[in-house]
Amino acid sequence: MRNLILAAFLLLNSVAFAQKIYNKKVSSIQFNADRDIKLYLPEGHDTDTIRKYPVAIVLNNDYLFDIYLGNSKIYATADLTPKQIVVGVDVDFGRNKDVSTVGKSGGLTTQSKKFYNYIKSELIPYLEANYKTSPYLTIVGDGDAANFLLHFLKEQKPIFNAYVCISPRITDQSIRLLTTYNLKRLDELDNQFYLYMSSNAFEKQERKDLFEQAKKGLESLELKNLHLAFKDYKDVPNKPAAIVKAPTDIFSTIFELYPRISKKEYDEKIKDLDPLEAIKYLESKYIEIEYLYGTNLNVRFEDIYAIEGIVIDRQDGDYLRVLGDFVMIKHPESHLGEYYVGMYHELGKDYEQALFYYKEAYGKMELSDPNTELFYENIIRIENAIKNAPKDQPLEELPLEEEENNDENPEEEDEEKEDE
Repeated sequence: MRNLILAAFLLLNSVAFAQKIYNKKVSSIQFNADRDIKLYLPEGHDTDTIRKYPVAIVLNNDYLFDIYLGNSKIYATADLTPKQIVVGVDVDFGRNKDVSTVGKSGGLTTQSKKFYNYIKSELIPYLEANYKTSPYLTIVGDGDAANFLLHFLKEQKPIFNAYVCISPRITDQSIRLLTTYNLKRLDELDNQFYLYMSSNAFEKQERKDLFEQAKKGLESLELKNLHLAFKDYKDVPNKPAAIVKAPTDIFSTIFELYPRISKKEYDEKIKDLDPLEAIKYLESKYIEIEYLYGTNLNVRFEDIYAIEGIVIDRQDGDYLRVLGDFVMIKHPESHLGEYYVGMYHELGKDYEQALFYYKEAYGKMELSDPNTELFYENIIRIENAIKNAPKDQPLEELPLEEEENNDENPEEEDEEKEDE
């Protein structure tokens, strides 16, 4: 186990330090001086003309920056999160400094107000002006910095989407302030927000009790737009281990919409839908991903396959045409859309149209594709169906009864005879 932990630690560090990390200075009117930041730009930032990237501001440019950055790279490579711009902010943790609070009220000190306004009015505008940022912003801190960042929840127009508080040094005053922020206003906004808060076995009992108090109070609000995640790491050997372990839960919380459809998501949200609803769910998922994270992620084939069975097996495959058109729009280079449309026509016994679309699909496949020969069997099957279909009877051999009956009306003929 010890070797496994060591290997994971070395991997995280090698990933973090292998990246291009820039040391920048941001001019601050608040401090009448430059403030130092570390800046990581993901691969593709300088060449991709379309994509925008979520931003994570980490209030500690030392160990926490490295841990967050290393995990963000690993998760993005696994396609579990979008690529992120990660910013490490130099923080003075001294008494009455950047993240300090007033003991009696829990409010910000003169110095921490400057730091708050620096982040809000100087750092974020600097990042937005110079880099390809999406509107999705995360702020991360531990200890005093985690307690400090909770103050951003009071903004009437939210600055951040995600608030990550690792072992915050919360106080009675912190909880009292949270109750004054009118968090229910977030449910009136067309957006999603996330609050992650952690504790561990090595916290003082008083702080553990405050953590539970904050958890119960926030959960009692039952907010639909503020998604809460409280993690108590009771089984870690020390405090640093709790910090290293946190990103697994952080990323699954603040980027919960991004990953491909999981078994849990399928079972809870998709499996009982009818075909059209399943297609709409898939389309809405990716619209939400683009809207929330700013990434131009195309619909994954794995997610198309996840709903394929519903569309094929239910309502006689009547919505295969809709699925096929959807795939042709999203992946015009793929054969899959034409395949679904061909299947739709085959089920409807319109073999001429089925053959057309199967041939179109086959023409898009690479000869090196191991499924090419297997796919060609669709074409052979339809050609045989057309060949063996009953021939239409020639027009001259059709019975003329109906035509003769239409020439004269027998009742009218009888009436004429009676008149005579």
